[in-house]
Amino acid sequence: MNKKLIIAAMCVTLTGSAVAQELNFTGKTLEERIGYTNNNNEDSIKVGRSNVSLFQQSLANKDWAGAYENFSWLFKHAPYAVNGIYTQGPVMFYYLIQGEQDKAKKLKYFNELMALFEARQKNLDVINTFANSTSTLGDVLSVKADYYNWTAPGVEGSNYTLNKSYENYRNAITMINEKGGREIEGSVLQNFFLVSDAMYKSAPNALREQYLQDYLDSKDACERMLQLAKEAQAAGDTEKAEKLLAKYDGPLAMIEQKFTESGAADSAQIVKIYTKKLEDYKADINKLNSALTVMANNDCDNTDIYYQYAEAAYNIEPTYTSAIGMAQKAQKDGEAEKMLEYYEKALELSSSDANRGVICLNIANSLIKSKSFTGALTYAERAIKYNADLAGKAYLKEANVYTQLGQYNDAVAYCTKAAEADITVSGTANRLKENIQRVQANQAANEKARKEYEEYVARQKAEEEFWTRAAKK
Repeated sequence: MNKKLIIAAMCVTLTGSAVAQELNFTGKTLEERIGYTNNNNEDSIKVGRSNVSLFQQSLANKDWAGAYENFSWLFKHAPYAVNGIYTQGPVMFYYLIQGEQDKAKKLKYFNELMALFEARQKNLDVINTFANSTSTLGDVLSVKADYYNWTAPGVEGSNYTLNKSYENYRNAITMINEKGGREIEGSVLQNFFLVSDAMYKSAPNALREQYLQDYLDSKDACERMLQLAKEAQAAGDTEKAEKLLAKYDGPLAMIEQKFTESGAADSAQIVKIYTKKLEDYKADINKLNSALTVMANNDCDNTDIYYQYAEAAYNIEPTYTSAIGMAQKAQKDGEAEKMLEYYEKALELSSSDANRGVICLNIANSLIKSKSFTGALTYAERAIKYNADLAGKAYLKEANVYTQLGQYNDAVAYCTKAAEADITVSGTANRLKENIQRVQANQAANEKARKEYEEYVARQKAEEEFWTRAAKK
C-alpha cells in the first residue's frame, strides 16, 4: 500500500484499523513518531514537539483552552506523538464542556471527545507500542463509559439516554471480565451500579431481574478486589492492601446502601419473577443455580418456589447450592435428620477444605435466616476449622447472630475480631459495630431517662403523701 495514502488516512480520522495494526513504534523517539505522519518534515517535527510541550504545560496549568489548541494540531497531524493525547485529552474535554455556555461549542467538544475515544479504540494496539503503560480495550471502554455518563446528560444534542450509558458500562465490564484488563476500578463499578439503579427506578417491574444481577456482579467484583487486598496484606505489602481497601470498600458500601434503599429485594416480587421462569429454567442447571443464589441473597430461601428450584437443580446435578436448598426444605418440613444429611452432602460435594469452609459460611447464613442461631454459630466455627483464612467472615456471621440475639457486647467483640482478622470485611464489620454502639447508646439514654422519670414520679408521690398527711392533721 502507498505510504502517502496510509499517512493521509491516519491524519484525517485514524480509522484505518488494518493499517494501524501494521505500525509499531517500539523504541521510536518522539521526533520519529511525529515525523512518521509528516513525511519527516523538519518544520512539522519542530512544531509537533512544541505542541507536545505546550499541551502538557497547559494541562498542568489547567489552561483548557490552551491545551485544546495544541491538542487539535497533535490529534490531526501527529496522532502517535504521545499517549497523553488519549489519556489526558478526555480530562481537557470534560472541563471545556463544563465551562462552555455556548450550546453549539458544547456539542462540538462532546463530539470530539467521543471521536477521541473511537480513535483510541481503533488504534489501541499501535498506541500500546509506545505508551508507558499498556491498556486493554476493556480499560478504554470503562473510561469512555465514565466520560459519556459525566458529560452527555448536560449537552444538548448529545442524544444521551440512560440505556446508552448502561450499555457502555456493561460492555466495558464484560470486556474486562472476558479478555482481561488491569482491574475494574471501584469507581467504575460504583458508577455502573448508580446507572443501573436509575434504570431500575425508571421501570422496576421490567428491570428487577437485571438489577438483581447487576447488584450481585458489582458486589462480587468489589469483594474479589478486597480479597486481593487481603492477600497483599498477608504478603506484607501494606501499602497495596490499603490502596485496594480505599478503592473498593467505599463503592461496596454504596452499592449495598443503594440496593437496600431500592426495595428491589422485595421477596414477593422476586418470587413472582422466578415463579414465571421455572418452566423455562428447569433444564438449565446454570440458570437454576443462579436463581437459587439470587433468592438466597434476598430472603426468598424459605419459599416454595425456592424449594422447587433447589429440587430441580439437585435432580439434574447435585451442587452445594441445591443441597443447601434441599436442607432448608427439610428443616421447614420438620425433618431435622434429613436437614443435617443435606447440609453434610453440601460439604461432601466439595473437593477441598477451602471450599468446605465457604459452604459452612453459606450454611451458617441459611441458619441465621431461619433463626437457628446455635446451628449458625456451630457452622461458623466449622468454617474456621476447614479454612482459617475465613476467620474474619465467620466472626462477622457470629457478630450478626449476637446482634439478633440482643447480646450487643458479644456482637461488638466479634465485629472487632472480624475487622482485625480480615481486611476484606473490616469496613462492613466496623459499620456494624458503629450501628450496634449507637443502639447501645440509645438504650443507655432511654434507661437513664426511664430511671429519672421513675425517680421523679416517686418523689412526686412522696410529696403528695406528705401534704395529704399534713392536711389531715
